Amino acid sequence: MNAHAHAVDGTVSAHLVRSLVGALAAAGRGRPARLPDLTGDFLGNDLARVSTPSLITVWEDLVLTDPRTLIGPLILQDAPIGAFGVWDYLVTTGPTLRESLTSAVDLIAAIGDPAAEKLLVEEDGRRFTVRHATGTWGPDVVQAVDLFALSLFLTRARHAVGRDLAPTRVTITHRPPAQARQLTRLFGTDRIDFDAPYNSISFREDDVRAPLPAAQPGLDRLLARHAERVLAESRPALPWLDRFRPVLAAACREGDPGMAAVAQRLAMSPRTLQRRLAENGTTWSRQVEAVRQEQALELLRTTELPLRAIADRVGYADVRALRKAVHRWEGRSPREVRGAVGPAPA
Repeated sequence: MNAHAHAVDGTVSAHLVRSLVGALAAAGRGRPARLPDLTGDFLGNDLARVSTPSLITVWEDLVLTDPRTLIGPLILQDAPIGAFGVWDYLVTTGPTLRESLTSAVDLIAAIGDPAAEKLLVEEDGRRFTVRHATGTWGPDVVQAVDLFALSLFLTRARHAVGRDLAPTRVTITHRPPAQARQLTRLFGTDRIDFDAPYNSISFREDDVRAPLPAAQPGLDRLLARHAERVLAESRPALPWLDRFRPVLAAACREGDPGMAAVAQRLAMSPRTLQRRLAENGTTWSRQVEAVRQEQALELLRTTELPLRAIADRVGYADVRALRKAVHRWEGRSPREVRGAVGPAPA
């Protein structure tokens, strides 16, 4: 694992997000400006790291643009070498494809979230394989990310060798999509196994050990050192607590505010989540209380929902618990907080 990976856990490079936001704009969906770390200032800063939850929101918007489209591979059609920063050149400038792909896997933090994207290189003397797994997001998003990752390695490998390289085998954990024939054309092989135990793309050992046509001695080591420096200098666009709160708020709105569920969304264990909260001078219960307060007061002030419905939405067992909480926060009753909205329904 890269020495700087722990410092960028939970974030991805601005290069990656710029490409996806650009694809979203090209599809006529615009930019998800509701997210604070997707502003132009952050996306234009090559040293900024965008939160993984914000990235997943972009992916969610992308898969909704046209559910019949293989959106992950499609994005790469308009992503030339260099679109993903120094990581692209790690794949394309080593002495051999074997060394280049290994370096790119080792430095996955230069483009993605090392806490969420799991990559492994395997060799058996006949094949060179890159295995990939991502976080436990929604199934449509996971499929899009998985196909994007496999396609990314293939397109960059083809650029590196300067020809239409075909993998010897592709495995995909998902069921065959309606566009399975498109995948056959994309990968250049019909040796695609669906419902597999893991995602992977394999190349012949002879292909990955042949000298790359554009290789320059020492350039791969120079680029790897540069990638390390970029990681050392990169900083999250938002402080960690500002990245955590929207994830917790979304979980509460969706009725799944348990610590394990939120930790899973953040690609970390509950123990690590508790430690990060402590490092930021707060606790899980304090943050849940703050989010409940924000959501409950907003519902009181902007809707006419019955108190029982509000209590259910923000996770209180009954109306009495909600009344006690509102009095603790505001020093007055829910009816008084509601003010101009009208009397609180029974």
